[in-house]
Amino acid sequence: MFTGVGNGGAVNIRRGIPLALGAGILFGLSAPLSKLIVAGMDPIALAGVLYLGAFVGVSVGHLLGVTRGLQSEPLQRSDAPYVLTMITVGGVLAPVLLMFGVRAASGFTASLLLNFEGVATALIAWMFFKERVSGAVWGAVVLMTATGVLLTGVTTGGRSSMVGPLLIMGAAIGWGVDNNVSARLSHCNPLVLVSIKGLAAGLFSLGFSWATRGGLPAPRSLLAGLGVGCISYGVSLVLFILSLKAMGAARTGAFFAVGPLAGALLSLVIFRSPFTWAMAVALALTAVSIALVASEGLRSDGTQQPD
Repeated sequence: MFTGVGNGGAVNIRRGIPLALGAGILFGLSAPLSKLIVAGMDPIALAGVLYLGAFVGVSVGHLLGVTRGLQSEPLQRSDAPYVLTMITVGGVLAPVLLMFGVRAASGFTASLLLNFEGVATALIAWMFFKERVSGAVWGAVVLMTATGVLLTGVTTGGRSSMVGPLLIMGAAIGWGVDNNVSARLSHCNPLVLVSIKGLAAGLFSLGFSWATRGGLPAPRSLLAGLGVGCISYGVSLVLFILSLKAMGAARTGAFFAVGPLAGALLSLVIFRSPFTWAMAVALALTAVSIALVASEGLRSDGTQQPD
C-alpha cells in the first residue's frame, strides 16, 4: 500500500507486529463504517470528508515526528505529474468509486474485494513498469477473481448485485495505479504526500458535491466521516509507518493484510448478515490470496534474516 519506504534500522518484530495489525484492522474498518454513513450522505461528499479526515490524522502524526529516522527528500518540480496522478486517481476517483460501490454492495463484499488492491498493484507494475510477477501473485489473481464471481452473484444469475462489486474492484485498480505512482515518489516523506493528497482531493470532492447538490451534508454525517477518515486512513498510516521503522516493508505488509478480513467480520456483526456458503468460500479464498502475496513479499524482502 505504501511502497518504497524502508525501515532503515534494526528489526524489532515484537514491536512491529502489533503496530502492523493495528494499522490493518483500522483500515479494514473503513468499508463497513463507510457503508453506515453513506446511507444518509452523498458518496462523493463522503469520499472527500474521509480524505480530509486522513489529512487531519497524518498531520498530527507528522507534528509528532512519526517519520523521524526515515530517509526522505523534498518534492521536486519533476515530481508534479506523479503528485497530480496520485491526487486525481488515488484521492478522487478511487474513493468515489468505493463509496458508490459500498452503497450498492454489502459491507462484507466491500471489505473482501478491497484485497484486490494488492493484486492490482502487482499487475500494473508488471504491465507498465516491467516488474516481475511471481506464481504466487498469479495464484492470488485467480483466487480474487473467483472471490469476485462469488460475491457478485454471477453464479446465481443475478445482475443487479454486480454493480457494487465492480465499482469496488474499480476503486482497487485506481489505488493500484496510485501505489505504483507513489512508488516513484518513495524518496519523499510519506506523511507529507498523504497530507497533500488528503487535503487537495478532500476539498475537491467535497466542493464538487456542494456545487452539484447545493449544500453540505448534515454536521453529524460530516463529523462521522471525518472520524472514520482520521482513524481508518490517517491513524492507520501512522501505525503502518511506525511498523515499517520497526520491522521493514515486507513484514509490515504481510500483517497489514488482515484488514479486509477484519472489515468483513465486522460487517457481519454490524449488519447481522446471514452467513452463506458463498461467503464462507469467499472468506477462505481471500485469506489464501493474502497469504500468497504476503509470503512472496517476505521471500523478496532483503531484510529477511533469522531473528
